[in-house]
Amino acid sequence: MNAYEIEQIEKKLRAEMRLPLSFNAWAILEHNARQDRARVVDAMISEFFAAVAAKVTAVARQVRSTAADCTQARLRHN
Repeated sequence: MNAYEIEQIEKKLRAEMRLPLSFNAWAILEHNARQDRARVVDAMISEFFAAVAAKVTAVARQVRSTAADCTQARLRHN
C-alpha cells in the first residue's frame, strides 16, 4: 500500500471506529484495500495496452498506405 491509501484507511478508522479493531476487522479492511488497488492497477494496465494497440495499428496503417503509394508510383512510370 502507498502512503495515500494508508492515510485514507487511517482517516476512515478515526471517523468510524472508537474502539481498536479486532484482527478480523483489520484483515477485512486490508483485503478490501488490496482489492481496490488491484482494480485500479488492472484498469491502468488495460488502458496502457489499449493505447499501445491503437498506436501500433495506426503505424501499420501508415506503412501500408506508404507501400501502396510507392507501388502505384512505380506502376505509373512503367
